[in-house]
Amino acid sequence: MTIIYHDSWEMSERGKSDAARHQKKIDSVIRKNVQDVIGEESIITQKDGKTVKIPVKGLRDYRFIYDPNDDEEKSGVGQGDFEDGQIIGQERKSKEGEGSGAGNEPGGESMETEVPIDYLIEIMFDDLGLPYMDEKTKAKNLVPKGWKFESITKKGILPRLHKKKTMIEAIKRSVMFQSEIIESTGCSEEDAQKALIQADGDINDAINIIDEGRLSGEEAGIFIDDNDLRFKQIEQDVEYHSNAVVLAMMDTSGSMDTRKKYLARSMLFWMVEFLKKTYDNVEIRFIQHTTEAHIVNEDDFFKKSDMGGTLCHTAFDKANYLIDTEYPIEEWNVYCMYLSDGDDFDPNKTVRSIKTMLDKKINMLGYTEISLEGDPWGGDHALLRAITEKWSFTKKKELGTLFLRNDENHFLISMIKNKKHVYPSLRHFLFEPVQKQ
Repeated sequence: MTIIYHDSWEMSERGKSDAARHQKKIDSVIRKNVQDVIGEESIITQKDGKTVKIPVKGLRDYRFIYDPNDDEEKSGVGQGDFEDGQIIGQERKSKEGEGSGAGNEPGGESMETEVPIDYLIEIMFDDLGLPYMDEKTKAKNLVPKGWKFESITKKGILPRLHKKKTMIEAIKRSVMFQSEIIESTGCSEEDAQKALIQADGDINDAINIIDEGRLSGEEAGIFIDDNDLRFKQIEQDVEYHSNAVVLAMMDTSGSMDTRKKYLARSMLFWMVEFLKKTYDNVEIRFIQHTTEAHIVNEDDFFKKSDMGGTLCHTAFDKANYLIDTEYPIEEWNVYCMYLSDGDDFDPNKTVRSIKTMLDKKINMLGYTEISLEGDPWGGDHALLRAITEKWSFTKKKELGTLFLRNDENHFLISMIKNKKHVYPSLRHFLFEPVQKQ
């Protein structure tokens, strides 16, 4: 295809301004509906991508539509019984009492747009602020970056000779020696340079050459002595990286259906993305359980469902084992997230396992109880009752759900009933500073 372009045409500039105006509208719509946007399944299910496609409600993709019911009386540009200035194209409002019943047309329009993940995170940062991270300064590792020339020494190999530093040292020494030769013999600066070169840098020999009239036809210059040589020393370049690990635990018994797992994945997806912005090295380990807990990969964590009973303490026991064996507190910033619908056959045993975890002084323990409205499986809240009987929490209600926090132990709880609760839960876990005791 041949593309024709002329400098005098202004269509390209108009196109740029139209595109900028359209992008501004998209940005405005996403910012107004960020709580709904971040819960879109198209984002949560994205795999290893830099961009995601999301539906944006409130924008209409305008296009020309051919009318197949065209008739000659109505066709043509500017045809019809209208007057100058008359507003057209608006639907007529039906008179009171003249409703025609339920319609069969869609109730709204939306268009799909592709945006970078980082763009959504930036919008959330603008709305929520920077995430609050109670980072442990000792929990850092040395990570090699490569090699660097860190220091200059008098000894080394010729490939690492620092020419500039060497010349500076040679000039400094030569200037000092020449001053002494001139003062001792009364010769010119040029003769002093020639004599010093003829004497291979020996100041006493150079003075004798001048006094005895043995000056040859050497050219004036700078003599470089072995003591003038300077060498670059190469050293390994390292930097400190803060390490963070997210231990994601989830009940995968029969009561945790697809809807609950989707909400669980929403929470963990954004939590990991925010932690990646804060830490250079973030790991995430997945633990699922029924009456037994297992370390699994990400795919099984979100897709695999099991039948049977629920013993929540098994997940915390497995997480405690990982902390003790692979992620020691003095080397890692540890964030533990547990997601369940609250059913537990032995909540008291779970409370004891939770206490063991909190005694390790991890950065944060978050418990998200997923309690869907009208859920036939849930609503028991056995674990939540046992936890609130053991520890005291401050409570806050927002958007029809509940948020709890215990600042002393960095223990935070949220209850999610629908996808609109994901956003305030993220704010609760990551963006509200813990009050120091």
